[in-house]
Amino acid sequence: MWSPGRCIRSLRQAPLLRVRSTHYRRGVSTLHNVNEKTAPATDSNDFLRLIFDDKNTWDQHRKLYASAAPVGLLGNPHFTDVSGYEYAAKQAIQRAQLIVERIWRAPENGALEMQRVVKNLDRLSDTLCSVIDLAEFLRNAHPGEETMEAANKAYMDLCFYMNTLNTDTRMHKVLAQVLADKSIVEKFTPDEHAAAIVFLRDFEKSGIHLPNKQREQFVELSDRIIQLGREFVQREPRGVDRIRVDPASLNGLGQSVSRSSLDKDGYMHIPTNSHECQVILKYASNENVRRQVYEAVNSANRDSVHILELLMKTRAELANLVGRSSFADLQLQDKMAKSPANVRAFLRTLLNHQAPASERDIQLLQEIKQRAMRLDSPPVINAWDRDYYMHVSEVLERQSQGPAPYMPYFSVGSVMQGLSRLFNHLYGIQFVPGTPHPGELWHDDVRKLDVVCEQEGKIGTIYCDLYSRLGKTTNAAHYTVRTSRRVDDDDSDNDIRFAFPQQNVSESNFLPPIPQTPSTIRGRDGLFQLPVIALTCDFNNTNNGTALLSMFEIETLFHEMGHAMHSMLGRTDFHNVAGTRCATDFVELPSILMEHFIWHPDVIPLLSKDPKSAPSASTIQAYLKQRRRFNGIETNSQILMALLDQEYHSIDASDQTFSSIKAWHSLQDDVGLFPSVPGTMWPVQFGHLFGYGAGYYSYLFDRTLARRIWQKCFLQDPLSRVQGLAFRDKLLKWGGARDPWQCVADVLGEEDAERIASGDEESMRTVGDWGIDV
Repeated sequence: MWSPGRCIRSLRQAPLLRVRSTHYRRGVSTLHNVNEKTAPATDSNDFLRLIFDDKNTWDQHRKLYASAAPVGLLGNPHFTDVSGYEYAAKQAIQRAQLIVERIWRAPENGALEMQRVVKNLDRLSDTLCSVIDLAEFLRNAHPGEETMEAANKAYMDLCFYMNTLNTDTRMHKVLAQVLADKSIVEKFTPDEHAAAIVFLRDFEKSGIHLPNKQREQFVELSDRIIQLGREFVQREPRGVDRIRVDPASLNGLGQSVSRSSLDKDGYMHIPTNSHECQVILKYASNENVRRQVYEAVNSANRDSVHILELLMKTRAELANLVGRSSFADLQLQDKMAKSPANVRAFLRTLLNHQAPASERDIQLLQEIKQRAMRLDSPPVINAWDRDYYMHVSEVLERQSQGPAPYMPYFSVGSVMQGLSRLFNHLYGIQFVPGTPHPGELWHDDVRKLDVVCEQEGKIGTIYCDLYSRLGKTTNAAHYTVRTSRRVDDDDSDNDIRFAFPQQNVSESNFLPPIPQTPSTIRGRDGLFQLPVIALTCDFNNTNNGTALLSMFEIETLFHEMGHAMHSMLGRTDFHNVAGTRCATDFVELPSILMEHFIWHPDVIPLLSKDPKSAPSASTIQAYLKQRRRFNGIETNSQILMALLDQEYHSIDASDQTFSSIKAWHSLQDDVGLFPSVPGTMWPVQFGHLFGYGAGYYSYLFDRTLARRIWQKCFLQDPLSRVQGLAFRDKLLKWGGARDPWQCVADVLGEEDAERIASGDEESMRTVGDWGIDV
C-alpha cells in the first residue's frame, strides 16, 4: 500500500505515487496576491507564446523576482542543497510516524478520533508523497549528478520506511473497525468514502490482513517478484547476439548497414540488438535474409525464458496466497475491468470489431507480394515480410499519388498559447506565466505556468521542462509533484497529544512540521493545497530558444496536457483520490481524448498567428489517411500483446506444465495476422509484462472510451463550453473519488449510459464494439 505506485509514463508515462503532510504557515494565498506581478493571459498579447519562444522575454520576466528570497526546487524549502534532501526525508518520516501512532491509538482516544482515521491516513500518504514524489521527479529530471544522487537517496530512504508500514497490521485493523461502524461511515463525504475503500483495498492487496506466517511469505514473494522483474527487464534476452550476413545478399543495402560489421571472412556480423537489423527487415528484398534476421532478432536464450516463467509462477503463487485464483484476478479487482473474464471479453470483441481493417491491410500486402513475386495466387504474409512490404506499399503510393500532404510546424510557444485558448473555450481556464523565485527551477529552459480559472482563481501550477539536453530522458512524461487536498481540517496540532496520550510529550522532541502555504478557492469553503505537476518532453531547440514542433510532437504535448488537466481539475478534498490517482485503466482517457483535438480544423488555427494559414479539413484528413496506413495491423499487434499479458497472468501460470513459449505461439496462430515462427520467442523482450502485469489492455480500453466521447461530445464542436464543462464536472473533477463507469456514462448519456453504467462483462463488450479509429 505504501509502495511507490502508479505511473503515467508510456507508452508516454510519468510517475504517480500514493503517499503526502500538512502543517502550514498561516498566510492565505488568493488569485490577486499570487499573480500580482504576472502578465495577464489574454489574446491581446503574445506574452505566453514569447516566454517559450523568446529567451530574452523569459529572462526579463524572471527578473521580477530576482531579488526575492531564494526558495528550494519547485518551492520546497528544504531542496536548496544536497543536505536538504536527507533532512526532508527525515522530517517526513518523523511526521509520518506521529500520524501512524495517532491512527493506532484512535480506538482508545474516542469516537472523534475514529472519525478522523481516514483523514489521518490521507495525511500520512500526503506526508510521504510530499517528499518522495518530488525526489522521484528530480532523480529523473535534474541535470546535476550530485542532486540526482541526493534525491535518489531520499527516495530510497522513504521506500524503506514505507516497506516497514507494509508489515504492520494495526492501521489495517483500525481502518476495518472504522468501516464496520455505520455511524461513522454514514457521515463520510463521497471523497472520504472513496479514499477509505482505496486504503482498505491497498492494505489487503499487500497481504497485511494475513496471519503472521503467510504475511512473511507474502513479503518474501513480493521481494522475489521485484528481483525477477528487474532481471527480466535488464538482462540480454536473445539467444543469438550476432548474425552473419553476406553483403551481396543485401541488394545494395550494404551502405545502409555499418561497415564496421564487415569481418575478415567477407561477411557482415551484425548485432541483433542493432538498428541495422531493423533496416534489413524494412528494406532488404531478399526474403531469406529477412527471415534469417527476423529469427535471430526474436530469438530467446534459456535463462530469459526461465526468468519469465518464474516471474509468472511467483506472481501466481502470491495471488493464491491472498485467496485469488490468478495474478490477473488480484490486480484487476479495483480496476474498471474488475476481472480477467471481463478483460478477455473486451479484447475479443475489439478484435472482432477491428478484423475488417486488419484483413484489408493483410490483403493489400498479399497483393503487393503476389505482384512482386509474380505468383498466381495470394501468398502467405510472414512475420519477416511485414515491414518490407509495408515499405513497398508506401513507395508505390508516393509514386501514384505524390508525397504526403504538407502539415505546418508550430513553435512551442504557439502550441502553449493554443492550448490555453482551447482550455479557455472548454473549461474557462487559462495559462498565466508564473514568475519563479531564485532557486525554484532546475534548468534555465524550464518555464512556470499558473493555471487560472475564471470562476475559482488560481487552481494549480505546471512546470514545463520541454527541451532536450544531454543526459535528459527522451520520454515525454507527466509527474505529479503534489496533489490537491483540503488542509484546514488537518488538526495536525494535536498529532503529539493523540499519538502519546497522557504522556506529556514535548513538541521540542520533534523536527518542526513541514511548512505549507494553503490557498483559498473561490466558491469553496476551507483552505486547500493546490496541485503541482511537471511536464517533461524532449523537443529539439534552436539557439534563439524557438523550437518548431511537428504534428506528431504537438500530439504528444496535447496528450501530456490531458494528464495535466486531470491533475488540475480533479481537485478532491483527499489527496489519495485526487487528479490522476485513479484506476490505471481509466487514467489515460483524458490524455488520449486530447489527441483527437489537435486534428480538428477548428482547433489547429488556435495555434497559429494567422488562422487563415492553417491547413484545411481536407488536407488534415489526407494527412491522417496516409499516417494511419496499416493501423489495422498495428492494432491487432496491440490486442495480441494485451491477450498475451492476460494469458501469462491467468490461472494457467500456476500449472506445473505452463509453457510461455507454447502459450505465445498458440495465441499468435489464434488471433495474430502472421503465422508463428518456430524457434522465436519475442515475449522475453516484452518489458511491460513486469511493469504493467495484467494491465496492458488499459491503453486500448481508454482509446475506445476516448474515441466514443470525442465522437459524441466534441467532434461537431471541439470548442463547446457546454460539452467542456460537462466533461469537467462529470468526469475530470472527480479524480479517483467516483466510479469511473458512472463518470463515463454521465458524459455520454442516453443509450450509451444505459449500456455501460453497470461496468459488467456486457459493458466491456459494448466498449470493445465501439472500436478504435484506424
